[in-house]
Amino acid sequence: MEIFSLEEAAWHLRNGAVIAYPTETVYGLGSIIHEPESVARVKRIKGLAANKPLSVLISKNRPNMLNELVSSFCPIAQRLAKFYWPGPLTIIHEARPEVPVSITGGTGAVGIRCSSHAGINSLLEMVGHPIITTSANPTGKPPATTYQEVFSYFEGKIDGVLLFDEDNEEISSKASNIPSTIVRVDRRNVEIIREGAISREDLLRKIYE
Repeated sequence: MEIFSLEEAAWHLRNGAVIAYPTETVYGLGSIIHEPESVARVKRIKGLAANKPLSVLISKNRPNMLNELVSSFCPIAQRLAKFYWPGPLTIIHEARPEVPVSITGGTGAVGIRCSSHAGINSLLEMVGHPIITTSANPTGKPPATTYQEVFSYFEGKIDGVLLFDEDNEEISSKASNIPSTIVRVDRRNVEIIREGAISREDLLRKIYE
C-alpha cells in the first residue's frame, strides 16, 4: 500500500482508486462516487452489504458538488449547514435521481458532509466531484485515527493512504477519534441518527432558536 501526496491521491481517485485519508474526525475510506466498481470495492473491503447507503464529502468551495447530489437543499438542512459546515456534521437528505443507487442504497437519500479539514477540501477540489466518506475500519472494529492503524487494517486491500505535512497544523494527518454527528432531515423534520462531535443539545438549539 502506497503513501500518496495530495496530487497523487487526487489523480488516483479520479482514476478509480480506493484510498484512505485523514479528516478532522477519523480516517476515511473512499473513492469517487461515479465509479461503480470502486464504490463496490469500498463496501467489500469494509465488509458492508452491497445495498448499504454511503455518505459523501463535498468541498466548501465547490457549490456544484452539492448540486450533483440534491435538487434543492431544504430549509432545515440549509440552517444546519449555515452553522456547522464545514465541520463534523453529516446531513442525510433526499438525493437527486441521478445519484447512483450504490450510494443511496435504494433509500432515495444521501448523507452529505463538508469537512473543515483544509487538506480534504483541497483534495476534493482537485478531484472535482464528491468522494465517499466512510470510517476507515473493517465493520466491527474501531475507526482508524492514524495511518499506522490504516495500514494494519487494509495493507494489500486498498491502493494507498493520503498523508499531509505534519508541520502544517491546518492540514495535519492526525484525527480526533470523535466521529461526525449524523442527522436525517426533510422539509418538516430532523432526526438525530448518531450523536458525535456535535451534541444533540447544541444541534437542536441551533434548529429551534
